[in-house]
Formats: sequence, structure tokens, C-alpha cells
Amino acid sequence: MKHKLLTILFLLLSMPIMAQFDINHYLREGHRDLTKSNYTSAINRFNTIIQVKPEMLEPYYFRGYCKFRLDDYQGAYLDFQRVIELNPYFAEGYRFRGIIKAMQQDYQDAMEDFAKALELDAASPEIYNSRGYTYISIKNYEKAIEDFNEALKINKDMPSSYFQRGYAKMCINDLDGAIEDFTYGIKLNPYSPDGYSQRALAFCDKEDYKQALTDMNHAVEMDPQNPVLYFNRAIILYKSNDLKGTMADYNKVLELNPDNALTYYNRAILHSEIGDNNAAISDYSKVIELSPRNILPFFNRGAVKFDAGDFYGAIEDWSQAIEIFPDFARAYQARSSARMQIGDYLGAKKDENTAKQKIEEYQKRAGNDSTLADFADTSYNFRKVIEFDSDFYRANMEDGEVQNKRIVIELKPSILLTIKLPSDENTIALYMQSLEQMNRRGLYGYTLAFADHQAEMPVDTVRILLNQTEQAKLQSTFDSELYFYQAMFNSMVQNYNQSIKAYTSAISIDPKFELAYLNRATTRYMMIEYMNSLDDFSPIISIEGDNAKRTEVKHDVEVDYSEVLDDLNYAIELNPQLGIAYYNRGNVKCMSKDFTGAIADYTYSLKIGPELPQAYYNRGLTLIYLKEKEKGCIDISKSGEMGIEDAYVVLKKYCRKND
Repeated sequence: MKHKLLTILFLLLSMPIMAQFDINHYLREGHRDLTKSNYTSAINRFNTIIQVKPEMLEPYYFRGYCKFRLDDYQGAYLDFQRVIELNPYFAEGYRFRGIIKAMQQDYQDAMEDFAKALELDAASPEIYNSRGYTYISIKNYEKAIEDFNEALKINKDMPSSYFQRGYAKMCINDLDGAIEDFTYGIKLNPYSPDGYSQRALAFCDKEDYKQALTDMNHAVEMDPQNPVLYFNRAIILYKSNDLKGTMADYNKVLELNPDNALTYYNRAILHSEIGDNNAAISDYSKVIELSPRNILPFFNRGAVKFDAGDFYGAIEDWSQAIEIFPDFARAYQARSSARMQIGDYLGAKKDENTAKQKIEEYQKRAGNDSTLADFADTSYNFRKVIEFDSDFYRANMEDGEVQNKRIVIELKPSILLTIKLPSDENTIALYMQSLEQMNRRGLYGYTLAFADHQAEMPVDTVRILLNQTEQAKLQSTFDSELYFYQAMFNSMVQNYNQSIKAYTSAISIDPKFELAYLNRATTRYMMIEYMNSLDDFSPIISIEGDNAKRTEVKHDVEVDYSEVLDDLNYAIELNPQLGIAYYNRGNVKCMSKDFTGAIADYTYSLKIGPELPQAYYNRGLTLIYLKEKEKGCIDISKSGEMGIEDAYVVLKKYCRKND
């Protein structure tokens, strides 16, 4: 892929439109970032070119590729759509738009784009590869093999074609053919752990566990920070009856990928097999914490509790499984058994009858749906190791795929005026006459700027500055800016009460000091957050599983944001064009559960400027929370394009088409 991109870059740079040296420089630097997998940095470079040359194809193409690698499919689609608009004869534009459509499960439209790409460039093996991979996605393995055959006719030295064809052959149980393809692909690229890993799985399917383990060990040696490889090796070890080795590999997966629910689930089953019920219950509980709408950990934890004689605990877990999925016949049967053990014969009989009724309903309507049948089949074993289907992220983030980071998904902070330090590039450019006047005066030798974080200065330095403000107050008690600086310095060391007091003094001297109202509001907001954190109470908007929700609080406390809102309202009254105040008010409204009002404020903030990526991000999260996922994901994509790396985590987790 990188070789293909280098070729395209060379051709594009040769075009007359690329005559300007500066644009060439940005393209080369962007492409250098791209080849190093520094995708967010590359996007910033391409953004710069697009601002200068909005009709140029190249930056859209490369930016779209970066977004694709970051799992921002909405953003990538828009970029490749623009590429096709600019040049409807560029085959690679159709190929990548087809790939994006396939990732979003628009398979028919994807196939149309691949067909158009082949019409324009029938000698491109990459197009056949892309379509072949899409055929694999829809489980049309024969068609996939045909496309990989065509790709290899054009270029017989493409290891990716052999690896993908080998996988397709595995799926139709042609294990010998798959191993042959994997072996030839490894010969072409002996440095790819994927080839060894896939061949290991093929050997495992043939029950040649010794050779499977040899290959998987080699893959692990080549890529020791990849949790997927340890997970797959654990499956091979489990099938080889090496339970100790299996446990060690599951432990390693969770060391690298501590929030992987599937691994906790499998390890819980393993704990049960070796008789460690307490550890099994602990692991199932972790699965429930990570995936609270999954019925299987509740069902299996109930079974472990039942085996340990905790019948009431088992009933509670099976009841929870039934609440999540009321048609779960197996859970009614299990709960019936537990109720019999505690002497609740009426409840047991009722559950038994309900189970029978559910099973009969399944048999009438399920037909050939094996998934439904599993929930009714009394012999089906949910307590078995699941081989694979979960999100894994890599432990080392040097590959630039920031969408795989582990983050807490919450609103971006409110914005305040603070000291601009030479080391801090993450400030917000905004011209205001009142701010310009303060910076011209330059009290204490610092420039002020807007940011979503406090300036980080040594505590001793801040204390010296605070002493200087106290000395200055002896000379003049009617200087509103002096109190403003004193308030800022107090806020930096979390002396929030003193900070608010100083802002209030500044406002008393100058009742139209809009920046003091803005900062006092943000300081009051930060103080509320700080006090809540001390009380182990965090009223953040978060998203969990398929649902957005407000994080549960440990105390029945109603947070009062009225003073914060009063300050922001007055700042807006003094300066209706202060977009930052609308953004901050949007945050407060979110925390007050006024989500409609929050969206309106974020929207108006973006309308009047500055165009804050934080506003797109927070509006996107709020829209996802309100089940308007399509609109929300567009906003999240825009915030990522503007530099918020956390956006790509949200896009990967919540903005896939099948979520």
C-alpha cells in the first residue's frame, strides 16, 4: 500500500498544478508523516494545503487515506467523494470510496465503485484485492478467491493477495490450499507476523497443534506487543490441553489490553475449569462492567454461583440476564433449578413453564436461525471458550493509529483566559479588543490567550506572582486588571475561592469586564468539578456500550450550576459575539441535562467563531448521547480533522455502521 501511495505521490507531484514550492513542501512533509504512520500530523499538513488550494485533488486523497487508517470512515468518505468530483477518471478515488463503503457495510455500492475503478484501470491488482476482501466480508469466498487469482495474474509477487486468498480458502475448509498460500506469502514477505499467525490458525484447524504453536510463537517473537497474537496462541494452547500456558497468555493479553472483555470471559471459563470459582466470578464481573448489556457473563456467573451453592446470587444473575433478553429460555430453566433449591416451588414451576413456552415459540419462528436456536437449546454450552470476536488495541502507540488509545470519553473542558507560555502551542487564536489592550499593557510580562487548560507554572513561581499582586494592591486598589491577574494565579494553584473573590473584585471595579465574567464562570465550574472529584462523584456525560448515559453518582446530590450560568449569560449580554462563552455555556447545560440547549449553544458558538474543534467534539458526543448518531459522528469526524486525537477513539467505538 505504501509503495502504491509513493507512486501516486510521484505522479501527482509531476503535474503542472504542483508548481508552487511551498505546496510541494507541505505535500512531501505530509506524505513523510503518512509513511511514518503519523496520521494526525499528516492531516494537519493536508488541511493547510486545502485551505490554500481547495480545488487540488492530492491533499483530499491523502487526507482521506489518513482518515481511513484512523477508522474515520465518514470523514474519509467525504474526502474521496471530493477526489472523484475533482477527477472522475481517477481509479484510485473509486477504489478507496468503495473500501470506505464496504467498511460501512454498503456492499452493493462498494461493488459498483470497484467495477468503475476496474473500468478505468483494469490492470490494477490493488482493485482486485480490495474487491476480494469485500467478498470475504460478505462471505462469498469463491468470488473472493477469483479476485485474488486475478490480482496474482497481474502481479504474482503480492504477499497480501496470498494471505487473503489463504484466509478465503480456510473459510471454505480448504486447509491445505490455505497453508500453501500462507507459505508462499511468507516466502515473499518473511517479516510479516500476520502470515505466520494465519498459517498457525490453519494448522490449528487441522489439529496439528505442534506446527500451529511453532508458527504462532514465531509471530509473537516478531510482534511481542500485539495482544491478538497472544489471544490466538491461548486458543491453540487450550486445544492442546495446556491450561497453564493458556492462562499465561490470557494474562498477557490483559496486561497489554486491560479492557478486553472477551479475554476476561475466556479466562473466567478457564478459572471455572480448574475449580477457582472466586476468580471466575471476578472475571465475569469485569466482563459485566465492560459490557453491561451482554447476557452471557450474567448467565455464566450465575452458573458458577449455583455450583458454589450461592443460589440467591445465581437467581439474581439469571434474573438480570432475563431482564436484558426476556426470551432467554435457558435462563428461565436455570433460574427454575435455583428456585427449587431455595424452596420456591411456585416460582420454579412458573419459570419451567415459561422456558417451555419460549422454546416452542423459537421452534415455530426461528427456522434455520442458529443464533436463536442456541438460546433455546438445553444442551448448548455457553460456558465454552470463544475463539475470536472483539476489539483489541495495540499496547505500543508508535504506529500512529491513535484510534486504538484507551481514553475516558467525556466532554472537552471549558475555555478560559490564561497565561500563554512559549512551550504551549494549544491555545486558541481570537482577536478581542479588550484582550489586545490587556496584552499591550503586559502586566507581569506575560501574554494572555484562550485555552481549555490552565497554564502549567511551578507553584513557587505562582506564589511569587501572587505576592507581587498583593504588593501592587497597596499602591492601587482600583485596578481591575490587577485583580484579574491575581484571580488567574490563584486558580492555577487551585485556590478557587480566592480566585473567585478576586474576579468579583475586578467586576466590582469594572462591571462590564466581560473576560472576568467568563473566567469567573469557568473557575466556578472547575471548583464544582474539583469538589465532586474529592467526593468521589463525577457528573460527566459518558457513552457505554451501545448506549450513551449519564454516569451514575454515588450520592444523591443535585449540582447547582446557576452561578456559572449567570456569569456566562452576563458575559454574552456584554458581548453577544463571544463564541467561547456560548461553548462554555453549552458544557454547563450538558452537565445540567439541558442537552437541547447545549447543542444550540455549541452550534451558535461555531457559527460566530472561533471554529473550536472542542465544540464539534462536545456537540458530537451530545448528539450520540441523544441517539442522533449519524449527525454526531460527522461532528466527531470534523473535530478529529481539526486536531482532537480522541475523536478517532470515539469514531472507532461508536460510529461504525453496524453499531
